[in-house]
Amino acid sequence: MLFEYYKELRINETELVIILFIEHLQQKETEFITPDLINLQSNIDIKVIDEAMVRLVSKGLIEFTTRNGKMVTSLNPLRNKLQELFVLDYEKNKENSTVEFSSQVEEVYAFIQNAFGRSLSAVELQTINDWFNYGYNITMIKEALDQTMKRKRYNIRAIDKALLKLSTAVDYALEGKSAQSDSYRKNIKDTLEEVNKKAQDDENE
Repeated sequence: MLFEYYKELRINETELVIILFIEHLQQKETEFITPDLINLQSNIDIKVIDEAMVRLVSKGLIEFTTRNGKMVTSLNPLRNKLQELFVLDYEKNKENSTVEFSSQVEEVYAFIQNAFGRSLSAVELQTINDWFNYGYNITMIKEALDQTMKRKRYNIRAIDKALLKLSTAVDYALEGKSAQSDSYRKNIKDTLEEVNKKAQDDENE
């Protein structure tokens, strides 16, 4: 996480190395970490280390505090800032995903209502939402709508059936099987015959 956000925290590469050394020494149960200790395990000049640690303290990324009466070097301020940045990024990505999803749903609402020439009912709107939960995308929905319009079927149920057939066809093309129905057999020939029969039955409805 540190490597993802160190630029945002305005940490330069020298300071980054110092932080890594502090973390390394803490893992060895060294609690109070000084420039001298880091210098012993690195090729960095002690003056450079000292200046970097002063900057890290002034940036509020490390601190020297007491624990059980002993002086310790703590990276908790840095960890807290990293956690804050992570949460902000998560919420931002979540918001962007929600906005994109809402935009896609509204687009589907619009072109289906336009095709039907009427407003959609609450049940129809819920069905459209379910399509996205099932993993159908706008391209598939538009294709299914086109198929139903050619048959002059102006209802959501017809689109739903067309989507199922499209999804099944895609599954077979990619994997030779489909998870859309447990009744489909694994034998490709038999399965394709079953799909074709189902398509003919739908045509006759």
